[in-house]
Amino acid sequence: MMKKISYLAIAVSLVTLAGCGGGGSGDSGMTAGGNNTGNGSGDTKLKCDRGILLNPNLTAKSIFEETLYSINYLDIMGVDSSGRIQLEKDGIYAKKISINGQMLYSEYLPIYNLGLTEIETNKQLMPVDYELNSSGLYTTKTYQKQNNGWPIGYLTTSNNLILSLATFNDKCNFSVNKLEYTFESIDLSGKKISDILPNNILTQYPKKNNYTYINPYVGQILKKNSQALAKLLNSNTTFPSGSIIYIPKSAIYDDKEFSFSESDATTYPTLDAWFKAYYEKIPSPPSYKYDKIAGLNVIYHVDSNGNLAYSGADPAIEMNGKIYDGEWNIKGNILSTNYGVPTNDGFPYNDVSGQHSFFNKAAYEFISAQIQTYYK
Repeated sequence: MMKKISYLAIAVSLVTLAGCGGGGSGDSGMTAGGNNTGNGSGDTKLKCDRGILLNPNLTAKSIFEETLYSINYLDIMGVDSSGRIQLEKDGIYAKKISINGQMLYSEYLPIYNLGLTEIETNKQLMPVDYELNSSGLYTTKTYQKQNNGWPIGYLTTSNNLILSLATFNDKCNFSVNKLEYTFESIDLSGKKISDILPNNILTQYPKKNNYTYINPYVGQILKKNSQALAKLLNSNTTFPSGSIIYIPKSAIYDDKEFSFSESDATTYPTLDAWFKAYYEKIPSPPSYKYDKIAGLNVIYHVDSNGNLAYSGADPAIEMNGKIYDGEWNIKGNILSTNYGVPTNDGFPYNDVSGQHSFFNKAAYEFISAQIQTYYK
């Protein structure tokens, strides 16, 4: 099953550059490939030092003018006595997101059943080694914590509630995992926490698309403790005045995006051998297409008409004589129910708005306090 990449989970943070607010010894002379400033200054390239953008030129306002928070979940995995990977525990945490120029940073804030060290050292929250799209192959070798926090990526364009984000990479390239968002702002003042959870969360198992405001996997963790959840839902405490949530109405990829790490290297000698081992012998194997992306041979799932088909079937990438079992996202609106192969289990392959929502400080502090009151 594919390990889906959540954009800001990505999650998707470095030391202040000497004299510049980033992380290193000064300007390396690198430029952000393909990123033109268009600011009329004569310097048409954005300067990049190990993934940190040095000369931001975006002046338009965005939702990140204030500190925002995303609420996420984390599975802590372990190995049992027989060597099998198993879930040891799960928990809830937040990302406190701030902006410096066009660089987005996050700080991790434990909420329930997690410690800060557990979060910061978990490999699931580190970026993958390689990102591949039609613009090229990009690396994340210089990713490290900065004075401003962990670098998530870049605010590439902005017009208040309409903006584009790209994830951290060594070249500060704005095409990497680029998502074009259109948000709406909702005032939660005076509402209860039950108002942002599915109305059947206590008695049933809500479908993924029932989660408008909260990540559905956060909801599943809350549901594991039915007594605490009942108390949480019965709370009459309300969001304070000024509590705001930003939820996306659309989140659009404008390119195919492939992601993989060295740990994803397989022992198969060719893409053909990989496909035969993974999919050829199963009933009704998925259709696959061979392609070349930025000079690398890839293979990925397509439907019966040859169209890209986003599903649990992984892509594979050939690089330097190795075959990598990767992950991907296809072009299109990842929040659309038409994104990905249709399913019948209530958990489609598209994301839902709750996986990409942001809370302002007042809303976040209320939610975290409510959870911590009833979940000990």
